[in-house]
Amino acid sequence: MSLIDRTILEWAWMSEKGYPDLNNENDLKVFESMFGFKIQERKGENEAEIIKRLVSKFPEKYSTMSDAFRVANKEGIDNNEFIDDLKAVTDSSIQVKTTPPKIAPNPSGSFFFFQFTYEDKEIGIVLASGGNKGNKFETVVANDLQKFIEGGKDFTYQSLIEKMIKEFKLTPTNFKIKEEGKRNQKRPLIFTPEGPVLGTPIKSDKQAQSIAETLTDITLIVNNKPIYISLKFGNTLTFFNPGVKKIFTEEDIKSGKIKTESGIALLETLGIDNELFCRVFNEYKEDGTGTNFSEYHEISNADPEKLYNLLHSGIGHGYYMLKGTDSGGTDLFLVTEEYVKKASRPTSGVTIRYGGAGGTAKRVDIVFTTAVYRMTLNIRSKSKRVAPTNLMGDYKPI
Repeated sequence: MSLIDRTILEWAWMSEKGYPDLNNENDLKVFESMFGFKIQERKGENEAEIIKRLVSKFPEKYSTMSDAFRVANKEGIDNNEFIDDLKAVTDSSIQVKTTPPKIAPNPSGSFFFFQFTYEDKEIGIVLASGGNKGNKFETVVANDLQKFIEGGKDFTYQSLIEKMIKEFKLTPTNFKIKEEGKRNQKRPLIFTPEGPVLGTPIKSDKQAQSIAETLTDITLIVNNKPIYISLKFGNTLTFFNPGVKKIFTEEDIKSGKIKTESGIALLETLGIDNELFCRVFNEYKEDGTGTNFSEYHEISNADPEKLYNLLHSGIGHGYYMLKGTDSGGTDLFLVTEEYVKKASRPTSGVTIRYGGAGGTAKRVDIVFTTAVYRMTLNIRSKSKRVAPTNLMGDYKPI
């Protein structure tokens, strides 16, 4: 048992409710009497060094804050990406534990807390403004399912858990829970004669992993068989976001024309004009005074079959989609082959918006609808750089 776990157990044993409550003044006094400092006044020397490394390596993402154990999340990255960045500045083998706000030992009432051991030091960092709602949704659903295993009957998402129990024929003893969202598995673009498609990781037996295995955030092992569940939270959601830095190189963009074979293939699939595409990024001005490309917005000559293949590979099937909303509503359904066919086939013209909707942004949007979604594919930078880094597959249900 780690020092962190022992600390929590001892503190819990001495707390009024049997568990630490950061809103309980007596519980906070117990902690101070045990360890000699207040949670809110922790010094953060160990954390400051790690945060210094993060800011130095990823200045576009992070900045320091007045509290030495907090780091500012400038780009709104999610928990998984933050964990990857922590490993990049420490050790790839560290085991990072995340704690939602208002749950001990997290000192923050609003943001997620990340704990790990590095060089025999216990580190705890608050990612300010980085408490991704999707990550919290996954944690709460998994906790509800664990509560059912332990004999509980009252859940945060009562109707959802009751539906899952019925849908998957769950009993407290016939399934196990695997939280897998933190794996954040990469899905690179692969270029085939049928057009660009989204790939999946290669397993140890050198076979491609299934899309369902790749997209899963919570896997239930029911009677030794897996049920894959992909969780989404909010209104505008993302199916995929592969990197494109090697496809649309800065050198090509500055030259005024994409020359890589893969870059040309992707532009042709989406019906994007090569030279206009480069102009969007070369003529972009941060103050909004750059060229306004609104006059070039048009219905493209996208390749319908190749676009369909791209979407089909990106959405996939064979897994359950679980959506959550701020109002507390949820929607659970199986993504079948029939469903993904409807979701992937454009039912409208494909509009290209150079410079985004306003015409002056450092992005190119590809907008259309299917029988199921309003799709916006966008090629843009996920950092402060101008040249594009990712192809985002965003959608809203119709």
